[in-house]
Amino acid sequence: MVSLQCGDLLIEGESGSAVATYIRVKELDLIFDLGRCPMSFIGTEHVFISHFHLDHYFGLPIYISQRWLAGIPPGKIYVPKAGVEQLRSILDRISILDCGVVWDYQVTPVLSGDRIPFRQNLAAHVLPGYHRVPSVGYLICETREKLKPEFHGLPGKEIAELRRSGTKVTVQVELPLIAYLGDTQRVDPDAHPLLRQCKVLICECTFLTPEHRKRAERSMHLHLDDMPALLAAFESEHIVLTHFSRRYTPDVIRERINSVLSPDDRSHVQLFI
Repeated sequence: MVSLQCGDLLIEGESGSAVATYIRVKELDLIFDLGRCPMSFIGTEHVFISHFHLDHYFGLPIYISQRWLAGIPPGKIYVPKAGVEQLRSILDRISILDCGVVWDYQVTPVLSGDRIPFRQNLAAHVLPGYHRVPSVGYLICETREKLKPEFHGLPGKEIAELRRSGTKVTVQVELPLIAYLGDTQRVDPDAHPLLRQCKVLICECTFLTPEHRKRAERSMHLHLDDMPALLAAFESEHIVLTHFSRRYTPDVIRERINSVLSPDDRSHVQLFI
């Protein structure tokens, strides 16, 4: 399993095109996609699925069944709305085949533009994806209460008195932590006002060589040639590139990345290999 430290977040899992993608951020209690499900991921509470290709969601039966067997309450699973009924049918049929009853699970359909509060201080914004099947990405933000400008400079006692009187002295703000773009042919940095400022950007880079440019277009994946312009649009401190084609060895991946990206871009980039 790959582990990358990105500031105070540990990004762990695996990601290979057409094999399996599953990425956990333990500090945020979430998983992005679940093409396979390691036992160490079972206790993670929130699962955000980008699309319904097997290598991105077919670990769900293991995740759900293991929680059910252990008596752990169902995790919260978010999936693209298109296909949610087919997914439920698949899960129910596998469950009955496995144990004769339907597992207890929770699947919530999402659409681009949705905002999903989770945990005490986090929210997921659903981003548009552009892939061969309905696809979404996710921007995770931390929510905080910030003192309204008109109360700046007031003594603490006065602010406390205003609170007691029922005056709302704070406003909720969001800090963009991490974005996961899923499989996509293109990226709209303005899909959410905070997307460009996310501290960590997890982005697929399936194809790397010039002869695979057309293949990237046909399969609706990103190509390494797309990266310089994409990275220039983001202010992220950490860029994690994932989902490389099985055609490339780790050495080839590193060589191609180093040959195409500028030294400044490379200083922000980590490879999920």
